Amino acid sequence: MRRLAALVMLLCVIGAGVYLTVTMLFKISSIQVQTADGVVQEAGGYTSDQILQALNVHLEENIFSFDPGSKAAALEKVFPMLEDIRVERDYPGTVVVRVTEAQPAWAMQTSSGWLTLSGGLKILEKDSAQPAGLPTLYGGEPVSAEPGEQLTFAAEPKADSTPDSTPDSAPDSAADSSASGTVEEEADQRLESLNTLLAALDAAGMSADVTRIEFADVDEMAFLYQDRISVWLGTLNELEYKLKLAKHVLLNEDGKGCAATDTGKLDFTHISMSSTRK
Repeated sequence: MRRLAALVMLLCVIGAGVYLTVTMLFKISSIQVQTADGVVQEAGGYTSDQILQALNVHLEENIFSFDPGSKAAALEKVFPMLEDIRVERDYPGTVVVRVTEAQPAWAMQTSSGWLTLSGGLKILEKDSAQPAGLPTLYGGEPVSAEPGEQLTFAAEPKADSTPDSTPDSAPDSAADSSASGTVEEEADQRLESLNTLLAALDAAGMSADVTRIEFADVDEMAFLYQDRISVWLGTLNELEYKLKLAKHVLLNEDGKGCAATDTGKLDFTHISMSSTRK
């Protein structure tokens, strides 16, 4: 019993020590807003005071009293012109808000107006007029068109494959009755497919010449090159190979491709590395 009592006492002392260490030693003494250039007083058109006020973390608070992930997510929505926001603890007493200024990269038309999107597909602005000088995306209606939100699409409903019962037959149970009316949701692939295509175009060095991307149907992906040649990809199977061929033809690398003034369509829908078509 004496040994048990001593062990309990030791654990209590350790617990009290940890509690006092955390509460007394890890108090916030500095809160900073930083970009890649270091500590700043303004980023993306917002002052550091505005950002820190929205952060709602104060000096002398315990550095463990908040969740950095949830704080960063809240700031993303409040400040549309900032993206890739990270809230970090720099021990023992500094909180750093690292931000990247969002740059307009794409325009997209929706039922509620034209959206300006960043390269990371964050919604920066919404306006009735089309943003000038930006390439366009066409993929259907997003879940939200509000600035500060990431571009997302809802899953497409699909009818249940369970055959309808005949009028004369009655369901055997309530479960059968509910099953006949169920609607499944098919995971939406549009955003994933768009990101895959954007990354592949960038890797191929073709991004700067793309003026429109169509991804409403992931089985019929396409993009417009320099506002004059439509490139049909179909699915994203063998995407790297298709883009390699497209680049070869578009840049007229062998003298048998597209001239600088050509318009029209290049169809790579059924092209693959194993195909005999040339």
